Amino acid sequence: MDKTKDTMKAFVDKAQPVIQEIKRVHNEFIRLEYFAFSPEDLYEDGGVIDYIADDLEGNAGKYSPEHFDGPINAIYAQFGEETGAALLLEITPEVRASLSSGVVDVLCDRGEEGDIEFIRAWEESADKTVYFRMDHSYYLYGSGFELSNDCDQITTSLGAGLSHITHRLGLTYLDDMIDDLLYEASL
Repeated sequence: MDKTKDTMKAFVDKAQPVIQEIKRVHNEFIRLEYFAFSPEDLYEDGGVIDYIADDLEGNAGKYSPEHFDGPINAIYAQFGEETGAALLLEITPEVRASLSSGVVDVLCDRGEEGDIEFIRAWEESADKTVYFRMDHSYYLYGSGFELSNDCDQITTSLGAGLSHITHRLGLTYLDDMIDDLLYEASL
């Protein structure tokens, strides 16, 4: 897990010069950040997953990477002001049992057409580390992350997960960097 954490952090760090230049000249809302969630940080609300929680007085609570320090590695990519964000979540066998049933329902796509396929993939991967490719959505009564509709939502490949982030950011040329990082991590 430490290698994965290091690889995900290295991906975010190595992409920062590109992200910062885009932010400077083109898109002030672009962000790429590494998070370390605990299972308690993730919650289900209205069929989507979120991690931003207000305190009891309604003030913004936890939302920045420095507010989190848990075993769930994640990469957040924002490319739009109010819409346009993606999340890559790493779920290890060790944290799987600690997730709330609501979060698991979203990850298994329960309640949607074809949910048997996702539930089967979830159950068959119980002893593996998996990566969930998620996109941010807004609905009438809230917003949060749901499984991406543009790719296989669950994968055992970190490279495929990172590639989802580069595609969402429109920076597919960074895929070569992913290969380099994965090679370095395998040494």
